[in-house]
Amino acid sequence: MTTLHKITLIEAPRRRSMLETKMRYDVLLNGVRVGELCYNMRGYIGYLPLPGGTKLDIGERPISAFKREIALINREARS
Repeated sequence: MTTLHKITLIEAPRRRSMLETKMRYDVLLNGVRVGELCYNMRGYIGYLPLPGGTKLDIGERPISAFKREIALINREARS
């Protein structure tokens, strides 16, 4: 039996500071908030949880790169 491992991103407008122009995102693992993605100078920064319990840092990237990486991690966890 495999353990469920599903990462999702949820927009978190309540976490933005007054002068932030880019949306922040909550990183959810099986519906539980485990982290946050926030916009830095040229892209989003944050960590993604891996099935082994470690965290993945892909650097400062656009939100689309994080979404692609999440799709890959979720696909790998299903197999």
